[in-house]
Amino acid sequence: MKERPTIGIITAQAADPEQHQLLSGIIGQAQQLGLDTAVFSNIYNSAEYFADVQVENRIYDLILSKRLDGLILSAESFLNADLQQEIYQRIMQRTDIPLIVTGAEIEGLDCINTDVRADAEAITAHLIEVHGFTNIDYLTGQEGNETSEERINGYRDALSGHGLVFDPKNVIYGDFWYNSGHALADEYIKGTRRLPQAVACANDYMAYGLCDRLMENGIKVPEDVSVIGYEYVGGRHLHTPIITTYRRNRRGLGARAVVMLYNKMNGTSKPLPSISGELIPGNSCSCGADTKQLCSELAVVRREQQYSTLNLVGNFEQQLSTCRSVSGFVHVLQEFVYLVRDVRGVYMCLFDNWCSSSGNPAPSTDLDAPMLCYSVMTPTNSDIGPVIFRMAEEFAPSVTSITDSGLALYFCPIFFSGRYFGYFVLQYGNADGYDMILRDWLKIASNGLELLRMKNDISTLLECRDLSVLHDSATGLYNNDGMSSELRALIKSDPDARNIAAVLVRTDIFSEGVSINDQGRVIAEDRAVADILRSFTGSGSECCGKVADRTYLMLCVGNSSEESTALLADKVSTLVSHKRSCNPSEIVTEFALYPVADADFENISAELQTRANDIVYKLSLLRRNASFEGYDEIRARIYSSPTEDLRAEKLCRTLGHSAGYFRAMYKELFGLSFHQDLIRSRISYAKLLILTDNSSFASIASRCGYNDEKHFYHQFRQITGLSPKQYRAG
Repeated sequence: MKERPTIGIITAQAADPEQHQLLSGIIGQAQQLGLDTAVFSNIYNSAEYFADVQVENRIYDLILSKRLDGLILSAESFLNADLQQEIYQRIMQRTDIPLIVTGAEIEGLDCINTDVRADAEAITAHLIEVHGFTNIDYLTGQEGNETSEERINGYRDALSGHGLVFDPKNVIYGDFWYNSGHALADEYIKGTRRLPQAVACANDYMAYGLCDRLMENGIKVPEDVSVIGYEYVGGRHLHTPIITTYRRNRRGLGARAVVMLYNKMNGTSKPLPSISGELIPGNSCSCGADTKQLCSELAVVRREQQYSTLNLVGNFEQQLSTCRSVSGFVHVLQEFVYLVRDVRGVYMCLFDNWCSSSGNPAPSTDLDAPMLCYSVMTPTNSDIGPVIFRMAEEFAPSVTSITDSGLALYFCPIFFSGRYFGYFVLQYGNADGYDMILRDWLKIASNGLELLRMKNDISTLLECRDLSVLHDSATGLYNNDGMSSELRALIKSDPDARNIAAVLVRTDIFSEGVSINDQGRVIAEDRAVADILRSFTGSGSECCGKVADRTYLMLCVGNSSEESTALLADKVSTLVSHKRSCNPSEIVTEFALYPVADADFENISAELQTRANDIVYKLSLLRRNASFEGYDEIRARIYSSPTEDLRAEKLCRTLGHSAGYFRAMYKELFGLSFHQDLIRSRISYAKLLILTDNSSFASIASRCGYNDEKHFYHQFRQITGLSPKQYRAG
């Protein structure tokens, strides 16, 4: 994705017609200039938020991503005052990249908007010049609202420019919604306000409300009174008559914002696109609707209706509810992705621990939290497996482009009942976007994901009985609270202790998720790891716990050395590796020493998990290599069968590679040669036998494939730094 600069567009409810027009202008202009676009938008955009829905606004964490080279904020789209402040706080942290604001004036920022005053003047002038009206009412928004007053000023300018007197009594304040049109119509119908020749409305919604109520009560439009709207929000076919409106040039506004941003990013001075609006004729004045324009609108409506029907009659929701694993969930999404209109790519990005039962998987500011990207649909229909990434560096690493024009990406939050799971990325091939119908698809997907999470929780609880506040239910190990409490007790019981030896093990690091049918097996494996950890806690100065999914921590309070801690970590890793997965690519072990005086369980756990995540991230980058899967299968075979006679000359043929290429690629992927890894696999097996079998070292050497005992000793010391005897006794 980083071949071209990327601009982020911050908006709310991107499916709204007004935002759709703005975004079309932004994306179209960006593609002409060779820029990628990333649209960040919530779904609900409520003026008043419930806590369960407010979590959707974590989608705006992406504003802080290093992937962005510039930002455009659609300020007018945000209805909630608290959310507005949150957005401003985020963008104020991005002093490293340029920003353009559309639709509002914010002090200290570069802001642009269409000239609503000039548009209101043009609308009023049309009624005067084309229709000869002199008695015109103006229905605007809330009194004192800046944009409401600007539209009144445009109305006043037109009257003055044509020698007509402005009368404040002809101005009616509303709230930009249907009910304002209804209320004004009722005044005309009851006779409490005289009926003018024409009414200019400050937006289409109020014009729709006015026309609907007048026509229902026998006042004909335009025979008795003409009506003109503003904004061109769509839906004209739903009202009688088809209203005349004025299209605010939001596409031009978006295009101008992009050029301004491009000039700031590159120090250029490209000419700015026009943002002048245009009249869209209809039947609410005597101009009459343009047939070609109306046919174009109806074609869009028919298309939306078609997809709405498909969503209504399909069984997408039922299919998702039967899923028992993440891979099955993705398969159902792939089956029903056709319900998303005109999309070219769909990617599901989830926090690595999205299915955690302890609340939100990651804090809102943690851009380094590991995430998984699942490809639901790609432009090339390629099947890309889950990829680990971090928001700070990437948005969706599986996204591919098949055109020379810039990428058009939309980011939609995935959430349920206060839980934030991640986001969907929608990829389009041109300056297009989704509509309101997508909300149903997103809600079904989010509900299905929560149901899958709950199935995992229920299955685990049914398997376990000894629930405790301080212990993990499945393994009996301490949980985080238990580890914190036990560490304090151990330190208190040993006043001479100088340090804390900490060993963290993370298993199955590239697991795609666990099927419900496999829950019993997974719990059994968790308990096996727990037994391994307990086997190192005989002195009473240690504690061990399960601190996250597939993540285990051991703490030893006393006077450990770096060497003894490293040896402990190696022994734990050896036993866990051979119990869970012999493939070293699936297990990460980290260790460290901490002074007792600075002991803090949360800091110790967080630091080691961060270090483990760093390793996982680096490994995930290697897994993107197209050859990785085949080579990793070979490596797993080496470690699971260390005594088997495996040769590069034979194995390379299973991949269709030459022996030389095989050796070079193996070293590139795993950081050591094939021959060196063969030796390590045998020594790993030898360490397992030393720890679990009382046989002589000569017998162990023979079982590991060594004919020369001295050669075994030499290679063992070369890799571990210890003799077999020292390793067993240490």
